[in-house]
Amino acid sequence: MKKLFLFLMCTSMSICCYAQNDAKARYEAQAEEAKALYESGKSKFSKFDDSQMKMQLKQAVDTNEMSSNLMSGYEDFLKALPLDTIPEIEKDGSPKIDKKTGKQKVKTKYSKNIVENIVNHHNDFLAVGQFYYGKNDYLNTAKAWEIYVSLPSAEFLGDKKPVLADSTAGMYYFNIGILYYYQKDNQKALDAFLKALKKGYSQTADVKNMIKLEYSLIIDEYLTKEQYDKCEEKIDEAIATDPSEALYVMYKAILVETQTKDMEKAIEYYKKASELDPTLSLAQFHMGRYYYNKAVNVLNAKENENLNTEELGKLMDPYCLQAKPYLDKAVELDTEGSNSEAKRLQSWINDRLAK
Repeated sequence: MKKLFLFLMCTSMSICCYAQNDAKARYEAQAEEAKALYESGKSKFSKFDDSQMKMQLKQAVDTNEMSSNLMSGYEDFLKALPLDTIPEIEKDGSPKIDKKTGKQKVKTKYSKNIVENIVNHHNDFLAVGQFYYGKNDYLNTAKAWEIYVSLPSAEFLGDKKPVLADSTAGMYYFNIGILYYYQKDNQKALDAFLKALKKGYSQTADVKNMIKLEYSLIIDEYLTKEQYDKCEEKIDEAIATDPSEALYVMYKAILVETQTKDMEKAIEYYKKASELDPTLSLAQFHMGRYYYNKAVNVLNAKENENLNTEELGKLMDPYCLQAKPYLDKAVELDTEGSNSEAKRLQSWINDRLAK
């Protein structure tokens, strides 16, 4: 029994030793990776600074390489920061505990210099974005300007965050959204437009219209691909962003009808959309379609096949009378004449009521 106890003790100690050595090896590898990324980022920022100096001296500079150094150096710094937070360990590999907090101590070696480098180059991201814009490289323009407007609220900068007026940030977020829109990256465009609105972008109507457009594009894509869960999530997000926007409520109705094939479940949303915005042509159309379908169902019902025109009219006309104002409004609002179905249903309803 004593031998077994000693064996188990030795085994336990060996396991602990291996675990401690493994942790130490992992921390050392992490520290080396942080160092490599820090030195790479620092080198690229230095090359950028050298290029800036040459430009001031009217010397030839490869502006593409110069801009790339700033952007790539920033990426290296961002990767280095989380790796630079190294848990401290005792000589035996066990965690070094802070007596005040009771938590494992951590140390950083490069983070302070990384933060200083990034903050000192804040305005350079704006300039690099303008350079890319002049080259019609709109994707990199958006990326550079995103860094520029995000740094004033970047938590990793601590109390070193640069200052940027909300009005300026809002303007650039709107421009970033436009750039992503033309790149057909609808989610990034939407994110930028929402940030522009949050920052109080002065052209409120413009940014709200772009937000509606981006939500529409994203929702339509999910519907087309029958990714209904994602579609519902995005619709609910849109409604939460602006509960008074009739378009989002109508999308909810379309999704419910598409998923369930049950117009009765969808009609409450169509009705709400038509009430929120009486000028929303499609909402008026779907309300008219709802009552039109009820009239057609009466016409096609097997139990009504022997009824004469007058008897059918007594059953159908109440639905036709309900459909008519909605379809009339839908056609009136459809100034471009793109909804031929609304005109067809309107014509059918009018013919029915004329009998």
